[in-house]
Amino acid sequence: MKKTTNQPGINTEGKPEVASDDRAIMRLAIDLSAKCVSEAGKVSPKVGAVVVRDGVVLASAFRGELKAGEHAEYTLLERKLQGVDLKGATLYSTLEPCTHRNHPKVSCTDRVIDRKLKRVVIGTLDPNQMIRGLGELRLQDAGIEITRFDPDLVLELRDLNREFSALHPVRGIQRDALQTREPLKPEVGPNGLRIGYNSEGDKVEWIPSDEEEGEFWPMLLRRNDAAILREYNDLWDKVWWNRHQNWIYKLENGIEKLRAGQEELLATAKKAARRIERKFGKKNLGWDDFEWGLLSGRMSALSWVLGAEWNESLDT
Repeated sequence: MKKTTNQPGINTEGKPEVASDDRAIMRLAIDLSAKCVSEAGKVSPKVGAVVVRDGVVLASAFRGELKAGEHAEYTLLERKLQGVDLKGATLYSTLEPCTHRNHPKVSCTDRVIDRKLKRVVIGTLDPNQMIRGLGELRLQDAGIEITRFDPDLVLELRDLNREFSALHPVRGIQRDALQTREPLKPEVGPNGLRIGYNSEGDKVEWIPSDEEEGEFWPMLLRRNDAAILREYNDLWDKVWWNRHQNWIYKLENGIEKLRAGQEELLATAKKAARRIERKFGKKNLGWDDFEWGLLSGRMSALSWVLGAEWNESLDT
């Protein structure tokens, strides 16, 4: 008989234990992440991961558990659960799965998709804003359900990875899950009908169809804050790219010279610029004064909607 515990894991007999609830698995993943040790000469994220199916913990792992530098998801899916049918299972990971590894390595996101897991519960998004949220979106695009750790546990994870997060200073505007979720109240929309959220997370009023009995169509009441935030940060990327190009122009034409210690900053900035060019297409970047003014105005408006201020919103 499998025993049930409040702290699921692998019992002393090596058999999977029964999970009591989502939070218990989240707690297990966090406890595992605390065991992580950074590789020599670097600060690595502390990541724990657990796979559960039908309420039973199949296996758990943490970054570097079996070999220094190995991702927790890799250890879990390819070492401990290799050959195991994971269709319909749930992965709990304290950090969103990565989306890119240097060849011939395979990203953790692709491994999750290939193994046909049904659901992924994410503790925190990657603190690196260059890749933040890409794992979550890639999984959603593959039809995998995404949910998050409880808010108080998210704060615990952030504290646990404070040193790693410090390597990735905040750029643009950030909001956590609680700040990007609007309560449904009032429960009745302007037409006196039920309100709720559509599949994109937008707040809508469900209007009955005139053509199909029992069918409803969503009338948009408000875009979700997560969508607004993504748009704002896209605009921020474009503004940053434009300013980067101005810096490059000044360097190439002798208007400005690199100061001591800026070589590494320039190399990092060039990588960021290439990422933005791949994201939007280089032909879609660069604006005249009028277009720059429109872009700045949009950023200012979105900042206001998000309850923030962009001090350079009129910088044209």
